[in-house]
Amino acid sequence: MLVGCTMPEAPADPRGTIEVLGPVPGFSPDHPPADWLVEGNTHGRLEVGSLDGVPALNIRAGAGPFLLARRTRAVLLASPYLSWAWNMEPQTLGLHPVALIVGFRGGNRKDGGWKRNHPASLAAALPSHDRALVLTWADSALQRGSLLPETPLAFAGMTPAPRYVVRGGRENGEMWWLDTVDLSALYVDAWPEDDIGRVQIVFVAIAATSHARVGARVAGIMLSR
Repeated sequence: MLVGCTMPEAPADPRGTIEVLGPVPGFSPDHPPADWLVEGNTHGRLEVGSLDGVPALNIRAGAGPFLLARRTRAVLLASPYLSWAWNMEPQTLGLHPVALIVGFRGGNRKDGGWKRNHPASLAAALPSHDRALVLTWADSALQRGSLLPETPLAFAGMTPAPRYVVRGGRENGEMWWLDTVDLSALYVDAWPEDDIGRVQIVFVAIAATSHARVGARVAGIMLSR
């Protein structure tokens, strides 16, 4: 009897803020808190440390995709901004294998809205969602601001997702960058027919979307108004 059960979520505070990942002292990607989930083999590939005095999650290169996600409960229009810092090992070609993924629910008019207590959503690793967006780093800085078509992702229950190039360029690798995106504006660009007033942000994930030949460091992920 899965109907009526809920999984732990990180709610937005009255200011619309969720500090998704610090990482705070004591956070372990191998044994994360209950509102986090892990999919794929992360053995030896995730470690909390610091670089240039910045506490960060270190994602190492390795075989196979994986995902570390935090379940969230936030209204998109009340918490539209996602901020984070990243330091990327330069890739040789294409999009970097390490990316952020944001999952949304409620805006797709064809799906009839929320599926909060749907049994399939509780049996799967990820929360039920009808939209997802990948925030990525490209091999060229000239691709910054590009919204690329939806592509399948190799995670259970993961809907195909467009990719938005936040930053890029091999010359910009191996240094810290602080970035902020307006998720509400990106959502409208990607799905203009949806009802944005009903959209909830149901997870924020750090993922290696393919075989990762290069690594990255990510820190300070936050949703805010």
